[in-house]
Amino acid sequence: KYSNITQLTDCFACDSGSSTDGKTGAASCIECRAGTYGDNCTACPSGYYRGTNDPTGACVSCDAGRYQKDNGTTLCLQCLPGKFGNETNMTSCYACDEGKVSTGQGATACEKCSAGYYQDSEGQGSCLPCLPGEFGNVTGLSKCQKCPKGKVSESSNSSVCSDCEAGRSSDSEGSAKCTSCGAGQYSNVKGQECQD
Repeated sequence: KYSNITQLTDCFACDSGSSTDGKTGAASCIECRAGTYGDNCTACPSGYYRGTNDPTGACVSCDAGRYQKDNGTTLCLQCLPGKFGNETNMTSCYACDEGKVSTGQGATACEKCSAGYYQDSEGQGSCLPCLPGEFGNVTGLSKCQKCPKGKVSESSNSSVCSDCEAGRSSDSEGSAKCTSCGAGQYSNVKGQECQD
């Protein structure tokens, strides 16, 4: 409270968002500094902020995709890649699940890895390509599958495996190249294993 009269007869309450400087006999109210609010200039709680040019004197919720873990701050921070915030006034961001990522800052949701890609860890900012000999035929994979015998994927980030030509085959799962059938073996159908 303050008085603007030399002879103190009445005191007046400060408006919300302002207060006296705490000295006895203050003659006027001063605006609460950034990061504080209310009659007593209390620190804004975590998940909220109050900027330097905010005339309302109130704390503001952090938007979705942003967070603030500390009290009495002047801004909210953006969720980093690999994390997201789908609510307001968050104090921390959530990590993306396996098979999902967020590539930029301030994400409000995570995206599934595309076919041919995977992510086997939580909280990542990018998907990894399936290696040669592997494939990923659906989105959101946490692990790629190995090509079966008789099929191969020669390049990375394959979404399908290709059949080996007749007379050629792959002798194990997860092969990246077809090889010719050995002496005494044959394969007269595309994608068939070599037979004696």
